[in-house]
Amino acid sequence: MNTAYLYDLDDLPPCQYALLYGLQWAFIMFPALIIAATLSVGSLGPGGADIIRFLRLTLLTSGLFTIVQTLWGHRYPLLEGPATALMLAFILLAPHGLPAIQGGMIFGGVLLVIIVLSRQLERLTRLFTPNVVGVILMLIALGLLRPLLRFMTGATDTTPGSEGQTFLISLMLVLFIATLSHWLKGFWRTVSILIGMVVGSFVFLVVGRLRWEQLVAAPWISFSTRWVETLPGFYWPAAVAFACAYLAVIVNTLGSLQGIAAITDKERLPKATQRGILINGIAGVSCGVLGVVGTVSYSMGPGVILVNRVASRYAVTYCGAILLVATFLPKLAALLAVVPEPVVGAALCVGLGGQVGVGISTVASQEIQSRDYFVVGLPVLLGTLVGFLPQGLVDALPGWIQLFVANSLITGITLVLLLEHVLLRKRGSCSP
Repeated sequence: MNTAYLYDLDDLPPCQYALLYGLQWAFIMFPALIIAATLSVGSLGPGGADIIRFLRLTLLTSGLFTIVQTLWGHRYPLLEGPATALMLAFILLAPHGLPAIQGGMIFGGVLLVIIVLSRQLERLTRLFTPNVVGVILMLIALGLLRPLLRFMTGATDTTPGSEGQTFLISLMLVLFIATLSHWLKGFWRTVSILIGMVVGSFVFLVVGRLRWEQLVAAPWISFSTRWVETLPGFYWPAAVAFACAYLAVIVNTLGSLQGIAAITDKERLPKATQRGILINGIAGVSCGVLGVVGTVSYSMGPGVILVNRVASRYAVTYCGAILLVATFLPKLAALLAVVPEPVVGAALCVGLGGQVGVGISTVASQEIQSRDYFVVGLPVLLGTLVGFLPQGLVDALPGWIQLFVANSLITGITLVLLLEHVLLRKRGSCSP
């Protein structure tokens, strides 16, 4: 047993304590679920999806696969939630409709399962050098700049005259949350985003911008929902987009598992990697059928564990059970969904800022050569740039080129792999 922890990896705390630890994990998880649901539904436009239904299904899939991973998958204390890379693909493909997104998500999930079962995972992961991983992490964040700007300015609201005030409030919230995250200690530091969202919602309540209609109308308990909104359809640009997004999911999962293994148990890591990524693929297929964002293992686990000294994976299992229960409490789901979009945007900005920092540190973890400036800089710059191209310019291009330039993640991943392993590969090295 690791004496640094009150409860080690495979220890089962008493039920009352496990429930308390599970609630703490759930509080940490809620902001990420709100962000994923709000951004994804917002990208579909008015009438594109029911935010309460989407949030309930996000709670369902996140809770279910958290339980599956902690008990039978990677068996580490890691939360499972909507993947930012898949959310980016979801948003960028929203103009093509939900069926195209569902089909692409299913295709990407099946591809992940095939990679694991065919034992090609080790060969594929050799492509993910620090440069490639760092670029992917930064592009996931920078690729969300357009929807982030729309949320922080309130441009999607029905009150178009208040964008300036809304942006200032959102900007102040970004600084407030970042300051809380730096100065708070212990448990309060782990819920700094949640505190910021509560304070931000109160500010919008004061200025009359908080909408309570859905919260009031939502029932307390409901076991019925439209589990499948639309039938999946195959759209090859969506399939390619989600295939690239699932490369980022692999990177995310590998990083999360290596991080948690470093402070718990490294011996189970090889098998945990295979099982964890396999479950991610199965989750992608399930989420594709339901029409929500696929899940990934979150990397926040080590920080929380080092603070609360509880490394038990069963505490996270309890969190998954709490999320499952919340699925059938629409009043709770509506309460989570009432958070104003500019507040969600501020929380997302803080998280993405941290992700950019992680990407930079990943690149800097190696000895930097002159080639690395171009291998990293060009994909990040051009990948971000294509996200702001006028739609008319994109529509005028041939179809296969549209696929490349209309998705910042596809553009960036393609360029960094080409530069790292082909055009600017290190002298004397062979491409993997």
